[in-house]
Amino acid sequence: MRDVEVLLNSLVDVDRGTLISVLSMEVQTATKLAMSGHQRTAWQRAKRRSAVEHAARLAHILAYFKYGETPPGMSEDDRRLCSSLVEKRSL
Repeated sequence: MRDVEVLLNSLVDVDRGTLISVLSMEVQTATKLAMSGHQRTAWQRAKRRSAVEHAARLAHILAYFKYGETPPGMSEDDRRLCSSLVEKRSL
């Protein structure tokens, strides 16, 4: 799984359509990863839980850039991260 902050910072110089496209692909990949694999051990369950949280986080960020508003359930840290990216993109 890619670090969300690193991913967003790498997308500062791309147009909005490309940003949304890349985030959509990341959400799809993270969702597939979250739904794959067995969950027999505690480690596997923890890994899956982490993947589900990562996919949800990416989905919130995608919704923010796609619709221009903060989706319900988005963390304050992610709001600040998205706002920071918007500011960098507008410079």
